[in-house]
Amino acid sequence: MKIKITILALLISGIALFAFTQETKKTPDYAAIVRKFHDNYSKGLVEANGEMVDPNVIIEVNGGAENKINGETFKGKEAFVEFLKRDKRMFKDGKLTHLQLITQGREVAVRFYMEGTHTGPIQTPDGVIEPTGKKVHLEVTEFAYFSPEGKLLHVHTLYNTLGLLMQLKAK
Repeated sequence: MKIKITILALLISGIALFAFTQETKKTPDYAAIVRKFHDNYSKGLVEANGEMVDPNVIIEVNGGAENKINGETFKGKEAFVEFLKRDKRMFKDGKLTHLQLITQGREVAVRFYMEGTHTGPIQTPDGVIEPTGKKVHLEVTEFAYFSPEGKLLHVHTLYNTLGLLMQLKAK
């Protein structure tokens, strides 16, 4: 009887360990995905980032469209890629450098800066800022939420708009 119980306990333990191992293998590395997004951006491969998002992804910048001053909301994969392309037109050589990255489950918070040269027009509530050729350093914080398969579902991006404007308008 003891042998049967021992064998049953070992079998149950083995099944539980196998199930845990399989589940662990399936969990994407969300921090690595964010790093890949930002690496692609820095290399100008923004269309590759489109393959890493859910078709119905939502991007909210500075509070989203609800923030009528400088917020924007983009919905869908195509809008996501166009948003990134627009950003790269404004700062063609823009490079991202991570300062802090925190994950909790399928959520990632990342603080980074973008450095680049202002090479394309920027639409503001007060009109367009034409390219200045100035180098900028822009502080950014993002909060991203992923599907269990590792596709980006939602990202909220906050950047220092005032700091950017001050750098672009400085003499």
